[in-house]
Amino acid sequence: MNKNMSMEYDPILYDSDPRPFLKDEVAFYVKLVEKFRPKTILELGVGTGRVLSKLLPLVKSGVGIDISETMLDRCRKVCAENHNYKLYNLSFVDFDLQTTIDLIYLPFNTFQHLLTEEDQATCLKNIRNHMHDKSHFILDLMNGDNLSFDLEQWKQDYSTILPSGDILRRDQKTVGVDKMTSVVHKIFRYTETVKGETDKVQEFDALMKINPNKKIHEILEKLGFEIEDIWSDYLFGHDSNTKKMIYCLKTHEI
Repeated sequence: MNKNMSMEYDPILYDSDPRPFLKDEVAFYVKLVEKFRPKTILELGVGTGRVLSKLLPLVKSGVGIDISETMLDRCRKVCAENHNYKLYNLSFVDFDLQTTIDLIYLPFNTFQHLLTEEDQATCLKNIRNHMHDKSHFILDLMNGDNLSFDLEQWKQDYSTILPSGDILRRDQKTVGVDKMTSVVHKIFRYTETVKGETDKVQEFDALMKINPNKKIHEILEKLGFEIEDIWSDYLFGHDSNTKKMIYCLKTHEI
């Protein structure tokens, strides 16, 4: 059995996640593009292109930014049928494309991997600098006011059958929560089973800064964002008891 601890996600593992809400997420962004009719889009933390690839046929041009060249290699393959996009191996904290974009989105809790207020503020300032007065920015976060963590308890996220016929299972546990910084430390474990025997185990450390909602609102207001709407799920719901907060943002004068 091979066991590996890493900070770099394997694109194959990333794309193997079968949970239904991920399909809802893609449909959510398709509906936003149909609603706002942007000519240009920018995905921050584009990963394997799971979302971007579905939006490119609907827009004039798209841009994807990711710090992982491995993910971008996969993204190029996923988006290969399209010719109206560019990918950049950059941090989404301090990027500068020297243009404005109609629709910018930072999906699936990615923003919360920024662990300092300085990095979060720099990221948001750069996003605002890439917006014009009719741009929209979609910020997808975990609801910091509606989460609980069972420390050191493994929890299964899913189990799925890979194209090879092998079984992939993902478990996670919360190692610790720093109440002063709102940083949560998790470990994700992927176990591959071949012919009934464990073949490979990969573990990934994940640190996330999950601020209270009040703090998020203060940061957004201070940096020149106007909250147009807040959705609680990818079906455009408004239930404050869910674990999701998806902000639809525009700019305003500071």
